[in-house]
Amino acid sequence: MLQLSSSGGILGRVLLQRLSRFAVTTIVLAAAATAACAPSDVNPKVPRGAKSSGGGHAVIETDRGTIELKFLEGDAPRAVENFRLLAEHHYYDGLTFHRIIPGFMIQGGDPNGDGTGGQSAWGQEFPDEIKPDSALYKGGYKRGLVAMANRGRDTNGSQFFIMHQDYDLPPNYVLFAWVTKGLDVVDVLASVPTSRDDRPLTPVVIKTVTIKP
Repeated sequence: MLQLSSSGGILGRVLLQRLSRFAVTTIVLAAAATAACAPSDVNPKVPRGAKSSGGGHAVIETDRGTIELKFLEGDAPRAVENFRLLAEHHYYDGLTFHRIIPGFMIQGGDPNGDGTGGQSAWGQEFPDEIKPDSALYKGGYKRGLVAMANRGRDTNGSQFFIMHQDYDLPPNYVLFAWVTKGLDVVDVLASVPTSRDDRPLTPVVIKTVTIKP
């Protein structure tokens, strides 16, 4: 669940109100997902024991432009390998950025398209890789950083979010990449009109994710 400070003036208060709804929605959707299906130790799209190419970069092609990432493998090797494996086995192809909060982040990677789903490359959720005292986390959640979305401690799966702007988050979300090119596309995606529950009124599609050296 995302928790924000009340700093940031009017914008901060507006975002805090929206993110309060976001937090409540996240709890409800996570409960629904838990009730709907038992956890599996297999992701049907990723063969058991599969290894990735080991590439250091990713290219996210959306229907509104391309976003390029560089992995922070030294800080989050398991989260990086998870993303690589999911991408290389086409898990993300055709999914959406299902939750958009301008001034904060864009979130995607859920095959259900509503925040209730998603599996890691290994099926089961995997633990956090967070070092709050490291330079990375002391620097905070800055514009262009990419983090794993979760529903609590050690519940990482397939969902991730890209920071649209700097924001004061607690160190509860695994940072595993940063945008090297395409922040203008992030801005475009963040400007898509949304409903009150922060869902785009028209789908924002992830066409494919390609892993590069």
